[in-house]
Amino acid sequence: MNQSRQPDEITLTIEQTTALRQAFKYCPRCRTEMVTRLIYGRERPVCPDETCRFVQFIDPKVSAAVMAFQQEKVLLIQRKVRPAKGSWCFPGGFMEMGETPQQTAQRECKEESGFQVEIGHLLDVHYYESFRGSGILILYQGQIIGGTAQAGDDAKAVGIFAPDELPKNIVFESNLIALANWTNRENNANTA
Repeated sequence: MNQSRQPDEITLTIEQTTALRQAFKYCPRCRTEMVTRLIYGRERPVCPDETCRFVQFIDPKVSAAVMAFQQEKVLLIQRKVRPAKGSWCFPGGFMEMGETPQQTAQRECKEESGFQVEIGHLLDVHYYESFRGSGILILYQGQIIGGTAQAGDDAKAVGIFAPDELPKNIVFESNLIALANWTNRENNANTA
């Protein structure tokens, strides 16, 4: 029986990963060497062949994550891969074709934490730059509705934390902002 094996960790270097998000050297349609021209108000890689005229748009990657709750505690995963290996964050990842952002957040949460979530409302949309290029993160609030803690995919550990139990090494500006807003609401509710 032939089973495909998934690598334990991504083996591309930062330079190789970045190169995947850069301009094509040759046109993917006609194989003509690409040139840079001012197109739609910006310098872009284009095919100079008049019959092809392919324009490459280097778009941001889209990802989704969920700030999932179980009672009054929040779910975080500890990353086992770069970027921010060993740090804590919300479960999330890149969208796949044919998938809504909500479905992405649900799938990534299940893959990384073992928990099924019901997606609630949109918390925020963040733009970021990383070694992979630019990206957009769509962050939802959600509720854990099933499953058990089981680190998988990009996670090496899963934790559910009260506001005063959060780990110190939390990463990604989007996560820090959402957690600060949550802990401030919790603190204000407890002092009222």
